[in-house]
Amino acid sequence: MVAERVVSPVFVGRGEELSALVAALDTAVGQGPAVVLVAGEAGIGKSRLLAEFARSLGRGVRVVEGACAELGSDGLPYAPFVTVLRRLIRVEGVLPGPYRQLARWFPELGEAGDAEGGKHLLYEEVLTLVERVAANQPLVVSIEDLHWADAATRELLGFLARNLTQAGVLLVITYRPPETGNGLLGPLLSELARRPRTTTLRLPGLDRQGVGRQLAAILGTEPDAAAVRRVHERSDGTPLFVEALAHAGERTPDSLRDLLLHGPRSLPGPARELLRIASAAGGRVCHRLLAQVAGQDGTGLDALLRELVDRSLLVTAGDGYDFRHALIRQAVYEDLLPGERARLHARYAEALRDSGAHAELAAHAHAAGDRGLALSAAYLAAGQARRSYAYEEQVRMLDQVLELWDPQARLGVDRIDVLTGAAEACMLSGDYARGVEYASAGLAAVNERREPERAAQLLEHRGRLRHRLEATGVSDWERALELVPATPGGVQRGRLLGVLAMGLLPEVDRAREPFEEALAIGRRTGDATVTVRGLLGVGSMTGDLGMLAQARTLADRLDGHDLLMTVPMYEATLHTKAGDHDRGIEAARDGIRHARRYGLGRSRGAELARFAGHSLILAGRWDEAATVLEESLQEDPPPLPRQALRVLAGYLSLLRGDLARAADAAAAVEHTGNGGLFPRYQLLCLLAVAQGNHERADLLLDRALADPALTRIYSSDARPVLVAGALAQRARLAHGDGRDLRQRVAKRQAELSAADTALGVDGPLDRAWQIMLRALIKDDGWDHAAGAWRELRQPYELALSLFHGARAALAASDRPGSTARLREAAWLAEDLGAAPLTREIALLGRPRPAQGGLTERERDVLRLIAEGLSNRQIAARLHISPSTAGVHVSHILTKLGAATRTEAAAIAFREGLAGVLPRLA
Repeated sequence: MVAERVVSPVFVGRGEELSALVAALDTAVGQGPAVVLVAGEAGIGKSRLLAEFARSLGRGVRVVEGACAELGSDGLPYAPFVTVLRRLIRVEGVLPGPYRQLARWFPELGEAGDAEGGKHLLYEEVLTLVERVAANQPLVVSIEDLHWADAATRELLGFLARNLTQAGVLLVITYRPPETGNGLLGPLLSELARRPRTTTLRLPGLDRQGVGRQLAAILGTEPDAAAVRRVHERSDGTPLFVEALAHAGERTPDSLRDLLLHGPRSLPGPARELLRIASAAGGRVCHRLLAQVAGQDGTGLDALLRELVDRSLLVTAGDGYDFRHALIRQAVYEDLLPGERARLHARYAEALRDSGAHAELAAHAHAAGDRGLALSAAYLAAGQARRSYAYEEQVRMLDQVLELWDPQARLGVDRIDVLTGAAEACMLSGDYARGVEYASAGLAAVNERREPERAAQLLEHRGRLRHRLEATGVSDWERALELVPATPGGVQRGRLLGVLAMGLLPEVDRAREPFEEALAIGRRTGDATVTVRGLLGVGSMTGDLGMLAQARTLADRLDGHDLLMTVPMYEATLHTKAGDHDRGIEAARDGIRHARRYGLGRSRGAELARFAGHSLILAGRWDEAATVLEESLQEDPPPLPRQALRVLAGYLSLLRGDLARAADAAAAVEHTGNGGLFPRYQLLCLLAVAQGNHERADLLLDRALADPALTRIYSSDARPVLVAGALAQRARLAHGDGRDLRQRVAKRQAELSAADTALGVDGPLDRAWQIMLRALIKDDGWDHAAGAWRELRQPYELALSLFHGARAALAASDRPGSTARLREAAWLAEDLGAAPLTREIALLGRPRPAQGGLTERERDVLRLIAEGLSNRQIAARLHISPSTAGVHVSHILTKLGAATRTEAAAIAFREGLAGVLPRLA
């Protein structure tokens, strides 16, 4: 029974399958009996899916479960149906029989009939019982582990599937493919799959994101990316294995190892030995290599391999074989004695010596203890990896070279060269922190006085790594320039000037001179990389798209160089600032394609995804934005781009009304102290407003205004934060009271105005943010703001401006103007899926009640609001509690459609509600 089975306590990654089960039940109820076949390997979550499905149905549906026993044909016939029928008869209750054949199983049904014609009558009685139960209430019958079913169970199941006619019956059947050990199951599954109203679900392993969510639920905290990657690779995404590995280290847990080794240890000797040989391969092994190491080939080897495949221990993979689960391979390998491992690896190394498979040769030689062979093979493997754009593999191989380093080895390079190459490979792979360690080790070993250019190269690498890791690195580049002569202005100096200038941005005044000098050197020397950097810098500072086009033409010749991905970043930035979001998206996506093609998806691709996601959100293409952000986050990007992507993903979730996801993102980025993530204040502040924590929103705004990054970043990144702060102030006024609060809000608005004045205006997009900021502060100029956003084709900001414009028009008794604005705002917000804004628009658009819409107590409170009294003062005057006064105030604001207490008083005076008189300032 399901209750006796072991299932993972965490349910993740099966939303589509759960929806398919619910849809199948709807089909069974509405159209006729239906079948769902759920296929998946052991531990993949079949039982957990069914348990979650049953839990989701509630009391309106009967759910009964039965499971086939592993004993197979020697077990009790009809075992799962006996369990199902016992539940229906003894727990659920059934209508009167007669059930003469079923009475042989359940005496409480009455007198049992004779055996003549028993099987046919038994099947008919089971069919009758099931249909009678379903006639009163929808019925789900789940049969688990059909791959172990006896012949009688298979026959009865087929009979039911063919003869059920009563609507409301859903048969859910789980099994493991292939149908190992039960060759008769295939025809039954084929028959069921061909029947109408049959759905087949094949459960794959969880992807890396799903594994991360499962681990987070098990551990109670967010796991680090390396742990998620390791567990995902070892478990193949199987939830049961993920659970077992959650608290384990590198070795397989003993309890899981015993389970995994049950099959291998039951093999005959020759097959078990072949499996042990295959485990030492480390992964997929081609047939020829396995035959060579095993010392046999032909039909004898084929027979052994067939047995391993039939037992689901190995699977065919191209021209070779692999273990069905990586954990099975690891368990078999760990079961080898140390001497056995060394001998097997030596045999693999000998077989691979002249194959050109340097990485495999290095691994086997190292495991066999042949350090010299392992060193030379690892160095050659690193070169292969770089030429294939496999930079993570290059880093791994160079790390092995450094571990095995022997000064006497004839590799043609010294240790500093290896460290330099490793640092550069880390820059390309996205492992920036590790790259800093390599570059620092190289700098510690090099003599600056004797080899200044070599030291400058390491400083350049370390500066770029540090800049991408934590937005620092300028000091390394400045030191490198001190080591490189100013004359005659060679290529290395031009390259250093280019990266220094890029690192100085957005401080244009400091970046201008090095950019211009780099461009001059590039043009004089003809060096493409230096020229591209100069063109990008000068072109971006002047807004000259023609210079960026020249940079792109030159960069296209630099096959695989990360400058090929840098050009789209500058193009996307300029297009976005100009409000041309479509071209910005196109440029960023083009860069992402190049990044993935050249193995830079995790590093440069993540940075480009930030540009694409930002522009897609602004353009109102929210589904596309969510896809781009999610795909990039799944690639485990480096810290800075990962944080930036989370900010965007959280902001998008907030706009859609998913506060839980927005809060998760906010928690992950709140304490990052880097100016490159200044936009996080926008997410944090608006989330606090959405959560009703207006004082926290104001505190976050205070932090943003005091952050030195405010004056260093592009104004187009700063002003959205100021707009969020202004929105927070409006929310404070709407939900607070008293002269003191109004004074504090006025002070904060003055600070926002001062910050706005101190910033320049960086293009049409920035100008639109400025117009909106000033409209929020003055509560005027909303048509101007709407016009700016309309011109830029930004639907959310346009809808928000129209909403505030409608509110202001309503306060001024311009009901037709308010209605027209709200109608367009509602259409835009609903089309976007901006649920919170849609609700606010609907609330404001509701007909405002006449005086009779307010209770007598609310009219009393409204008069005191108009006098400027605080909640506490109102409570004292009316002899009620302050919290009760606050509830009355909230109801009044809602009924009047007012955003603030002051606006409510103005509406009451204008419309003659409650005898309110105008307040004199």
